[in-house]
Amino acid sequence: MTIDPRAADRFRRLPRSEWRTELEALVVREFRTALLMTGDETVPLDENYFDLGLTSLRATEIKQRLEAGLGVTIDTSVLFGSPTVDRLLDHLLTQPLDGAPAPGPAAPAAPAAPDLRKSLVDDLLSDLYQA
Repeated sequence: MTIDPRAADRFRRLPRSEWRTELEALVVREFRTALLMTGDETVPLDENYFDLGLTSLRATEIKQRLEAGLGVTIDTSVLFGSPTVDRLLDHLLTQPLDGAPAPGPAAPAAPAAPDLRKSLVDDLLSDLYQA
């Protein structure tokens, strides 16, 4: 499943106050698909998605689809440092969506991981997808 390439354009046309609702629907749909859930099953926003059965490979696939569909960059540490849908939504709402104006003050950031750890994760993911 891919995200409609016009998703970022739709967000730009919406009032900023409606972004979270629309973004939540899009992200939840991605997680529901990755977790092989039916449309009537609920994806808990505040639970660790790895505890729900998501694999790191699936999380990376979701990251890539969201980045491509919304025109954003998602730091890998956001996916693996505080792995909840709610935390991912908070992060996405601090990003300018494919040319949309940057939002106001950013939400508090998660504790910074050492650069070495982030670099290691990025290198591992890069190796995984280039193999």
